Amino acid sequence: MSHRISRREALGVGLAGGLLAPIAGISAAASARQIDQHPGLAGPRINFVQFEKVLDQLGLDGLVLSSGVNVQYVTGVRPVITRMGLPPSAFAVVCRNEKRRLAVACAAFTYYYTMADVQASSPIPIFMYSQSATALKQDDLSGLGMFEDRGEAPVEALEAKRISATRRAAEEAGVFDTPAKSLTAALDWLGLKNSRLGVDDPATARLIAEAAPEATVVGADDALRRIRPVKSDVEIELMRQSAAANAEAALEAAQTIRAGGGYRDLRATFFAAAARRGHRGVFMVVDRVSDDMYESDFREGQSLLIDCVSEYQGYHGDYGRTVFVGEPRASMRRVTTVLGQAWDQVREALRPGLSFDDIRGLGNDALRGLGVSYRVPFSPHSVGLYHSDHVGQTGLAPLPMVLEPGMVISVDCPLLESGVGGSAHLEDLVLITSDGAELLNDPGNQVIIV
Repeated sequence: MSHRISRREALGVGLAGGLLAPIAGISAAASARQIDQHPGLAGPRINFVQFEKVLDQLGLDGLVLSSGVNVQYVTGVRPVITRMGLPPSAFAVVCRNEKRRLAVACAAFTYYYTMADVQASSPIPIFMYSQSATALKQDDLSGLGMFEDRGEAPVEALEAKRISATRRAAEEAGVFDTPAKSLTAALDWLGLKNSRLGVDDPATARLIAEAAPEATVVGADDALRRIRPVKSDVEIELMRQSAAANAEAALEAAQTIRAGGGYRDLRATFFAAAARRGHRGVFMVVDRVSDDMYESDFREGQSLLIDCVSEYQGYHGDYGRTVFVGEPRASMRRVTTVLGQAWDQVREALRPGLSFDDIRGLGNDALRGLGVSYRVPFSPHSVGLYHSDHVGQTGLAPLPMVLEPGMVISVDCPLLESGVGGSAHLEDLVLITSDGAELLNDPGNQVIIV
């Protein structure tokens, strides 16, 4: 079957060069609005070099992804319908062919109403499906799921753009009457109908069985958790923004802590501070309490940890500190002093080639060298689309991780002991470089005094 891809064929879908090029001139302090305006963010986030490496390791030819996070990862667009608890209606297909890298099969209305606003200028071909697949030939745009024009006033600019983009996509790649047929066309265009494919959802696996019965289907979870930790240039800039703004929001919230104030109010303050920076609050642990419904009052002399996570464009910041409400116990001053010294030593030692086990060992050695035996895990984890990017979503055992350039990690340093006078934590995000590590958030003070 031939497909009408002329304009997109000319553009090509070898996206590793253009859309994944470094974002020049954007610092860690750049505003969310500045990053939003960069054209690279209209395209994939995924690191295609790491993608190809992992697919070679696992003997895969491509991935077919339908969860909202994964569709955004490979296309740059997250259909809002995936946040509503409804079945997937957009399927992103990605393969190792640099000239034909990506395709999307999706419901016509999903494209028109939730994707065309930002995807219209993308070279990714869209294979749409609609129960009224003949609508285009009949010039009945409403049959593609688009709003009917009553003709009583000029069509709004946004709707005109959506209509134009949807019509163009339909003309170039065709419209099909079932999801399976649109996915067949996408797989055929990418040369994947007889391939070994990783999928992220059982419903998608069933759809592929109908769309491409010759294909072999396996779970994509292992592939994704190996790909995600090594970030593309676009992802690194997103992580710079997320790490910096998340830390700023946490510090802003912490400065409001007063004896008599409540844990719930502190969380609300953090989430609001994150929102003002274009972020969405994910969670905040306060004094070892993670349940949002728990309430307690801060008290004079209290020493407590905060662990703050928010996300920007799907990418997470992660920041932990100890807060002293007034004058703390001497025991807590000792704890936080050696905790800071140990983390400094670990951070300065981070470099490619170290394993996660090595990092834990460095932390324990640092504490012993400081003459203390506090129980602190120095637990590293990859941060990005998930709080723990390297962990599988379907119960797979954690990978034995080794640091590579382009990874963004946290090393969790909470005090896992009681009877010391309070709780303590220290956590920053770092980017692994070719010869060391770069802090992505301002380290500021390792203890916050209010």
